[in-house]
Amino acid sequence: MRRAFEILRLLSDGSLHSGEDLALSLGITRAAVWNQIRRLRTEGLSIVATAGGGYQLGCKFEGLDSVEIEKYLKQEGCSLFQCRVEDVIDSTNTRLLTQSVKSNVHRQALFAEFQTIGRGRRGDKWVSPPGSGICFSLGYVFDTPPATFSALSLVVGISLIEALKKIGVRGIKLKWPNDIVRGEEKVAGILIEMRAEASGASRTIIGIGLNFELPDEVAKLVDRPVGDLGHHVTENFNRNQVAAKILHVLGVNLLRFETTGFAAFHDDWRDSDALSGQNILLALGTRRVKGVSRGVDKNGALLLETNNGLESFLSGHLTVV
Repeated sequence: MRRAFEILRLLSDGSLHSGEDLALSLGITRAAVWNQIRRLRTEGLSIVATAGGGYQLGCKFEGLDSVEIEKYLKQEGCSLFQCRVEDVIDSTNTRLLTQSVKSNVHRQALFAEFQTIGRGRRGDKWVSPPGSGICFSLGYVFDTPPATFSALSLVVGISLIEALKKIGVRGIKLKWPNDIVRGEEKVAGILIEMRAEASGASRTIIGIGLNFELPDEVAKLVDRPVGDLGHHVTENFNRNQVAAKILHVLGVNLLRFETTGFAAFHDDWRDSDALSGQNILLALGTRRVKGVSRGVDKNGALLLETNNGLESFLSGHLTVV
């Protein structure tokens, strides 16, 4: 896939490139160029082949760039983060978790254009073709572990919504515990993994996957409704700018969360709650619980009004019924 990205970078200028020129630039055969073009197409990229002319990218591609992201962060008045971009990686969460064993990953953000085994919650695969999303993981060390995963996940979700509103996106909500939705369509997901230290501190990896411009043919392959931001951004922001805005808001809110806990975010959650008043079926292993969603408690636990009264749940897979 790395070779395919080298071709993608060459095509990103929007010009027509002959197979021969691409082959010479990369030191490979024209047959190898064609194989990589097919691979990029399989991942959802539109590449036009012209008889006797060569190849041209049929869609806009502006790569993620750590220098650009940090430049936009400084414009936001933020210098908290170190950013790194990989073209191809197994999983940004896995990579930072592994790195955190040997070195400090606090406030390090690792972005990837393509993840070969990108992960979502419950082990689901995260699908994001090259150039279509903003996928990254942020290392963060809390001196004391957050009260619950749920509370931290909700604060990250609230931060995402706040950042997206700054670029003109409206109508987005939070679906407990970690989905950003617009109507029935999922536009972003959150995966948080934590490792406790003997000192009491916790190494936390916050993974975020956001659909920026998802090709229609790829969206059709996902087994649930998905959407992107492409048609809902009111101003002309590129992916590097959006990535910087997300990091900036996230940095401010994580510092606030460390000081105040979830209580300071409860009103923001209520304004963004996609499930308020809806009938819910919650799966907890083999157990099934039916109830009406009544928001969350001070720890970010889901509140359901059931036949047994008001019950709280820190985990589970829910379905709106």
